[in-house]
Amino acid sequence: MNASLESSSLASAGFEALRRGDAGAARDLFKRAVLAGAPADAWFGLALAHRKLGAAEEEGAALEQALARDPSHLPALIAKGDLYLRKGDERAASAYYATAIRAASRQSSLPTQWRTEIQRVQGVYEGLMRKFEAELLGALTARGLGEPGTQRVSHALDLLLGKRQVFLQQPKYFYFPELPQVQFYDRRDLPWARKLEEHTVEIVAELRAILATRQGFVPYIQRAADRPLVNPNPLMDSLDWGACYLVKDGLEVRENAERCPRTMEALAETPLCRIPGRTPSVLFSMLKPGTRIRPHNGFTNARLICHLPLIVPPHCGLRVGNETRPWREAELTVFDDSIEHEAWNSSDAIRVVLLFDIWRPELTQKEQALVAAILEAAKGSLSERQVWTE
Repeated sequence: MNASLESSSLASAGFEALRRGDAGAARDLFKRAVLAGAPADAWFGLALAHRKLGAAEEEGAALEQALARDPSHLPALIAKGDLYLRKGDERAASAYYATAIRAASRQSSLPTQWRTEIQRVQGVYEGLMRKFEAELLGALTARGLGEPGTQRVSHALDLLLGKRQVFLQQPKYFYFPELPQVQFYDRRDLPWARKLEEHTVEIVAELRAILATRQGFVPYIQRAADRPLVNPNPLMDSLDWGACYLVKDGLEVRENAERCPRTMEALAETPLCRIPGRTPSVLFSMLKPGTRIRPHNGFTNARLICHLPLIVPPHCGLRVGNETRPWREAELTVFDDSIEHEAWNSSDAIRVVLLFDIWRPELTQKEQALVAAILEAAKGSLSERQVWTE
């Protein structure tokens, strides 16, 4: 009998001895198997025998050998977690349990026995993580977490604990380096925002006058006849997501702008992103009941998108990266649309915001001018409408 067959035969006999409850015989058979060059399974069997015999150090050494031969050996990962848990090392146990859970998720199918084990491990792991989180939060709260000025720390902690996913700027076309990764901007940090919000009642009046005519809105996503269809979308050419443009691609839409003089005046002091032939775009953006804008990324991270909420029924929302917020009428929402985002109206009424784009406040005036020159020169290569935003 060659060494491989001998090793396999000895390991099979060792598992049979374990089933009979003869841990001593099993240990001896597995020791002979591993000396003959057995794979990870035999080392795992030896670890089980040591566990039955109460030899924790020997069990740990055998599990190390099993994992050295197969780092994703599911039974050995679980057993190593259990061993550390019995020793009272909950951090080490959590690490092995988490690795076992990930390894199981990569397998197309698992025997019933191991599916049950993974469910057990998942429960134990979640309990350990809740305990760890409670201890950590207690210690951090005592040092000031939750007080004003600690919001970013709370965000970082959520990422550490796996409560949030990391989302980064990934613009469709133009990326400006070294800008901060901020999902939602605080409107209180924008000196012009409060004054704009004070004009909300006037802006809503002009919007309602347009809505009463049932004219002025066009589909926000429109097929460009001179461009290939690179991003097919269920809302293309649909008024479910409608736009009434006051300014489009940097040019005033006179017939609409003249109907909204107070809105145009209110926007005069905002730092609109001005790129000839591209931006700004200023529009009433309407979502009809039951409409959802699927997750997407905007054109460039050199600008921000602003929403002044005008008509906002319940059950509407905006997700940017890992944070979801409702719109609140007359409270400006400012976000980086180069980060993955989506929006929805799950109500039975329309939702309308005044949408416009501004320069990132971190860009200098010289940088703004040069970015504008770059994107103006590159305009023929990609239609702004093909990289849709909200």
